[in-house]
Amino acid sequence: MKIKTSILRYTMAVLLPLLMIVSCSAAKKITASSPTTASTTSKSAFQSKLHLPQFSTMNAAKCKFTLSFHEKSYSISSSVKIIKDSVIQLSIMPILGIEMYRAVLSRDSVTIIDKNNHNYFVTDYSFFQKRFGVAISFKDVQALLSNQPLNSPDESTTPSSLTPNENGYEWITSYKDMKADYQFSKEYQLDKTTLEQTTSDAKFNCSYSDFGTFDTVVFPALCSIDASHNQKQAGFTISYNKLTFNTPLNINAINLSDYNRVGLDQILPF
Repeated sequence: MKIKTSILRYTMAVLLPLLMIVSCSAAKKITASSPTTASTTSKSAFQSKLHLPQFSTMNAAKCKFTLSFHEKSYSISSSVKIIKDSVIQLSIMPILGIEMYRAVLSRDSVTIIDKNNHNYFVTDYSFFQKRFGVAISFKDVQALLSNQPLNSPDESTTPSSLTPNENGYEWITSYKDMKADYQFSKEYQLDKTTLEQTTSDAKFNCSYSDFGTFDTVVFPALCSIDASHNQKQAGFTISYNKLTFNTPLNINAINLSDYNRVGLDQILPF
């Protein structure tokens, strides 16, 4: 039970801190390199060709997380629900479909619920800036989970370069004082997002593959996320078995009156 509990806690620790992208050194103000700015015309033309998923709701009732943990891999049954620009719910269900942990992200708050121990933690997004030095928003989490770049190629205020390569296109720019590198396929789909800090070896990667059409929406069936810093690595892969889009979606709230509000360390030991 201790091993299983530690895996579950690690799962939530990786899922929520995207969040831990480059946590230790992110508090230092850095200046990303300023590559040659692509012309507005070329960026606008590129933007118009992008095949980015557009939807109002997404429901992954069956998905699986494969975790990299102490040089071992663990697979855990999960589900993801998104009501666009409103709420994201991540559920961990390792035992016979019974929900053990839930993370609920709204536009202004994050709630982590440990159903097994009847504990919960709630905070706003400024918590992550204070604790990890990373300015994380609901928009950032939603973008990564839905195969979107964190910023838009048609933003004229951010120095950037847009160049074709043998695999498609590479767009290098900056995002929240980090270097952002986006790789797009020849079909104009986002294949990979990389964030790096220039003052350390901290790096965050989010890769997408196995694109398929689900309810007319082209979406990656496989998403891999990993972060590294000071020779330490952590990450997970999420694979979707079934996806439905743009259908009425209700997210049932948990009555927290029977739960104990605790500090984050009592739920996630990091």
